[in-house]
Formats: sequence, C-alpha cells, structure tokens
Amino acid sequence: MPHELVLLASRFDVANFGELVSDPSRVIMLLSLMDDRARPATELAQLAGITPQTASFHLQRLVDGGLLRVEPLGRHRYFRLAGEEVAEAIEAISLLNPPKPARVPQSPARLELTQARMCYHHLAGRLGVAWLAGIEQARFLRVRDGAFALTKRGIAWFEESGLSAPRWRTVTGKFCLDWTERRHHLGGSLGALLTRHLFTMEWIARRGGGANAPVSRAVRVTSKGRREFARQLALPNDVLSN
Repeated sequence: MPHELVLLASRFDVANFGELVSDPSRVIMLLSLMDDRARPATELAQLAGITPQTASFHLQRLVDGGLLRVEPLGRHRYFRLAGEEVAEAIEAISLLNPPKPARVPQSPARLELTQARMCYHHLAGRLGVAWLAGIEQARFLRVRDGAFALTKRGIAWFEESGLSAPRWRTVTGKFCLDWTERRHHLGGSLGALLTRHLFTMEWIARRGGGANAPVSRAVRVTSKGRREFARQLALPNDVLSN
C-alpha cells in the first residue's frame, strides 16, 4: 500500500476509511476537488451524475469522516478537501488501480488529466513529471534530508524570472508519486510555490471555466509556456502538446 495511503488510513478506523472511498460518486466528488478549489454541493452533484439529495448524503459522510471540510458562504455551503494529506491519499488510491492497456481508447478529459493537472497545489501528470526532471537536470534542485530544496543556482534562476521568497531555505518540497506516470512529481510547499509561479509567468493555465463547463483540474501549456519550457528546460514537444 502506498505510504501516503497508510498515513491517512492510520487516522481512521480502516474499515470506515475504506467505506468512505468505496462509492464511485464519492470518489468522483473527491477527485473533482483535487485542485484545492471549493465547490458547492449542486456542482458536485452534477459532476457525479447524482441528485442533489444523494450528493448531500455523500458529502455529509465525507465531512463526518474527515475527508472534506465545509466553508459557508452566505446561504450556500462550499466543500473542499480537508488538507494536503487527503489529496496525497487520493492520489495514492489511484495508484492501486492499474493503468488500462494502451489499445483501450481514453476519453479526452482523461487524456487532459494525464497530460497535465493539478494535484492539490502542485503540477502533476506528464508535464509535472517532466518539469521536475528538467529542473533537476538544470541543477536547480537538490535532495536534502529526504526533501527537495532549491540550490543557489535554482534560487537565482527563479528570482531572475520574478519569484522571490523571504525564506528560501525553509521552503522544501517532497516526492509525490504520480498516479498516471508512476514516477514522482514535485509536491509539498516548494511544489506549490513553483507551480503558482508557472501560472504567474503564464506558462500554464487552467482548462475549462466557460459558461457551461466548470473549471477543471486539468492544465494546459500556453504558447509562451511551450516556447520557454523547451528553450530554458529542454522539455520535449510531446510533453508540451495540448
């Protein structure tokens, strides 16, 4: 069992934890919150394809079980994941499901998530794994005490690109095993900080968010991002395709 799943399961009665994540509708709602955005029950019900009444029941079970928290806003209640450890456990649960054979067609939405997505606060998918490899190869990162930290070269590069952190030495990242790539992407506080910077630099942008489509946790590479990822970090074209 993945390490993150063991850690989270240890906080609960194991049978109860298994029951919480055994229902497909609950899993869909949990996965839709993996971008750390709060969503109302009506939207979560629509995403899961269930009635609002059924969604309310499932959401209350997830809140009572410690996987979700509620944020009241006026007359509405918004739901989000209870914390980063929950997101890591959901990612770990996905690892227990073996990938489908390549000959089985995947939906466009699934392909988008596989290519690039948000895993709570940080970048995941093929792009996230390749980005970590790129900044490691550029010697922007080092592993210290089992965690990622920026090197002086890395700090200089990110500061030149407009990112400044008051306490670089205390900002560390961690290995996060990617459920689609079966390789690590950059998680933790450093992963979140650098991912926000990629959005600020407009190298990546969120998908969806139109009138009839909720914001997805899938991410796309912008035209500027394709140019700069390739030029500065030598990321291959197939990783940068949308």
